[in-house]
Amino acid sequence: HRLRQAIRHERASSTDTQTGVLFDLRPFPFQEEILDVLTAEREVQGKYRHLVVAATGTGKTMIAAFDYLQFCRGLDHRPSLLFVAHRQEILQQALGTFRAVLRDQNYGDLLVGGREPSQYKHLFCSIQSYNSRDLWCVKEPYEYIVVDEFHHAAAPSYQRLLEDEDPKILLGLTATPERSDQMDVLSWFGGRASAEIRLPDAINRRLLCPFQYFGISDSVDLDGLTWQRGGYRVDDLNRLYTGNDARAMLILQKVQEILISPTDARGIGFCCSVAHAEFMARYFSDRGVPSIALSSESTREERQSAQEKLRSKHVNFVFVVDLYNEG
Repeated sequence: HRLRQAIRHERASSTDTQTGVLFDLRPFPFQEEILDVLTAEREVQGKYRHLVVAATGTGKTMIAAFDYLQFCRGLDHRPSLLFVAHRQEILQQALGTFRAVLRDQNYGDLLVGGREPSQYKHLFCSIQSYNSRDLWCVKEPYEYIVVDEFHHAAAPSYQRLLEDEDPKILLGLTATPERSDQMDVLSWFGGRASAEIRLPDAINRRLLCPFQYFGISDSVDLDGLTWQRGGYRVDDLNRLYTGNDARAMLILQKVQEILISPTDARGIGFCCSVAHAEFMARYFSDRGVPSIALSSESTREERQSAQEKLRSKHVNFVFVVDLYNEG
């Protein structure tokens, strides 16, 4: 009983920043290759703006933490650092990663979602808080800046950060530098990425599991919809998908055909709106496949509860809106 309690406690606290690592972490060989490229660009080419393109799951944040650790060597202080992302979960995981690599559980603070940091020298900050707190007005410029999920940097909210900050090192991280709206993110890095490890390469190196992909045709006609900024309007998709029993039935049928036993599976369904996610979760649940809906508006407690239910298979599918699609 005590063992089960301890396991539950560890699982519940797995997203905490207090990782408690008691040994030195070392980069994997493929991460070492990327770190060597960054060092060479600085020492040989005098280049200090780098974009690392790495498939999700290959440890982009670990690469950033190891690179920052190298940057600290030979200095009598830890250079000021600003780590920017757009989701609280990404920032919490990043802070935990840096603390583990630096072996310092007091390193850094979060500035996101109303949190008030005790210091600003080593800050893990949402782009929303960066703008609302006017951090570009800070007198002491940040020496090392990491922008996670850099493909978002084409958005207006990132422009002040990229234009006003002048760090010694700028490190961009992304798995997908190509944007569907054709906006260029490579221009900040001399037109090219410093290092890449794409999904096929990561699978070939056995860093990630191979996957099967099934493309299913449905009967919904999207020809009349307006395409703007790299996607369809959410309102138009919501009108076509939400309440569409025929389409939902097709999806459920294909899930049953491919998975054989959906109630033994764990799955994520990406939806276009909150209403769409709630409709799909209700449709699946009513037909014997327990499911729930989550969105970026869900509370942290609701998200944590959903993860626990998915792990235990109390629910088999989580239908999400703008969650779990990156980072």
